[in-house]
Order: sequence, then structure tokens, then C-alpha cells
Amino acid sequence: MSAIVFTQEDLQKIIIQLLKKYNAEYGILFGSYARKQANENSDIDLIVVGGNSFDPTDIFCIAEDLHEMTNKNVDVYELREIEFDTPFYHNVISEGVRIA
Repeated sequence: MSAIVFTQEDLQKIIIQLLKKYNAEYGILFGSYARKQANENSDIDLIVVGGNSFDPTDIFCIAEDLHEMTNKNVDVYELREIEFDTPFYHNVISEGVRIA
């Protein structure tokens, strides 16, 4: 994978492009990029909030496009996949950065 470390701002620009392309309402960046602690080995962690005009199968397209645009490993989830009141959910809520 790429040794490039993106700034949070540059990564947000890429994600906004993809959210618009696939008609998603917004994204939530979490993990090391949200905490601004990313290094060359960091992956990109993203939750997509799709909304009414979003095709849930496009989550795979977003993940593939994000990987191709950044050459980073990515973990992309649709909000409906996330179980509420779990440690994972609370982690996303506490550190997540909204991207719209």
C-alpha cells in the first residue's frame, strides 16, 4: 500500500467527491485519520450515511474507488450496518469527523 499520509483536509476532498458521485448524504471519518494520528501504514475508516437516494450496494463502489484514489486499505460501512450501543459505535461517535 501507499506510504503517503494524507492530510485530513485532502482526504475529506476525496471523500466528498465520492459521496456526491454515489448520492450519499454524508460520511463519518473515524480512526487514525479522524484523530490526526495517521501514519504511512494507516488505513482509511469511513461510515457512509446514505439517505433516501442512496443505493446500499454502492458502499462497495465507494470502498473500491476510495482505495483506487488513495492506494490505501479502506474500511467503509453504511450506517445501517452499525449496531448501536456497542463499543465500536461509541468509538465512532466520540472520535468521528463528519464529512459532507
